Amino acid sequence: MQNRVATQSYNVPEIQHLSNDVYRVILSPSEGFIPEYKAGQYLLIHLPDDQVSAFSIASAPVIRQARLELHIQKLPDRENSTALFNQLEQGQIKASIAHGLCHLGEIPNKPLTFIAAGTGFAQMKSMIEHCKNISHNKKLNLYWGARSPSDFYLPNLPIQWASDDLIYHPVASEAHVKDEWNGRHGMLYEAIIADKESLSNSEIYISGSPTMVYATVDALLKQGFEESCMHSDVFEYAPRT
Repeated sequence: MQNRVATQSYNVPEIQHLSNDVYRVILSPSEGFIPEYKAGQYLLIHLPDDQVSAFSIASAPVIRQARLELHIQKLPDRENSTALFNQLEQGQIKASIAHGLCHLGEIPNKPLTFIAAGTGFAQMKSMIEHCKNISHNKKLNLYWGARSPSDFYLPNLPIQWASDDLIYHPVASEAHVKDEWNGRHGMLYEAIIADKESLSNSEIYISGSPTMVYATVDALLKQGFEESCMHSDVFEYAPRT
């Protein structure tokens, strides 16, 4: 069940360049507090000409929340991305919260595996920090995939999270010798398949493009993972026919 959607104005007090073309954007409501949302949900930013852009909320939900964090990739060759950043730089936007069925409204009493490509990390950040806030006592695994090591735009944060209860697996698909990369190489689903014995009882959350999500789902299904244990917003906004 989704929350009631609320549309209101937000100030943009901070736009921080993180790495390459990714920015951390902070929003604060012009009045009052952030509407209620669940860890893993997303918001819609309203653009001119009745367009909207969807972004996962990177913040974990808290009571009387005054700020939201987004991770936004800037794509200069796309008109809606240019329009979005023009509006953000003016210091105020209109957004609606909350959307999405892939969330931790109720946390399963079992291990959780989070799989993110690129800025899909934002959704997983919200979920992981929520798990930590409520002292979830089952094992967490985070698989974060990027093209090159420099594309891990918050490289130290998952390392800070890592503990006996959270294992972090960064995976670079195109790392080169000059990158001095000591992490894993290849596709995200290849790393998960290699670890399947330790993940077989997990609830799995996947964030990325439809192509990435369905490639991951298909690879895991072939390895015996249950489809009912896999969750992604892609299933809602880009269902397979």
